[in-house]
Amino acid sequence: MRHICHLRLFFCVFALSALAVGCTTSRVIENTRVPEIVIDEYGGISVNGKPTRLGRVTSSVKAAGFTRDQEVNILIPENPDRKLMRAVSGELVAGGYTRTVFVTNRKASAVIPKAAK
Repeated sequence: MRHICHLRLFFCVFALSALAVGCTTSRVIENTRVPEIVIDEYGGISVNGKPTRLGRVTSSVKAAGFTRDQEVNILIPENPDRKLMRAVSGELVAGGYTRTVFVTNRKASAVIPKAAK
């Protein structure tokens, strides 16, 4: 009963907020650690900081304790090797890991102008 009340409250709040400010979408990533797989600029692959090679990525991810229903993030360099990206994601999909996401490091900077006197 409590669960149903929480769901009703959620939908009421959602509907009101959608009417007030328009619809926006977002998602919550659950049960994930970021990033799990890193492909470096030289084509090296590591899983949780431990080097691995193509053909062993799925077994390394499995050994690290990731489940097949989990989102697996793959950190790629600024200019990635697309062929290697396809090979890694293909290996993961063949191993049952269908929720793979490629991510990059983003850098942000801000310049604060001096106040006029």
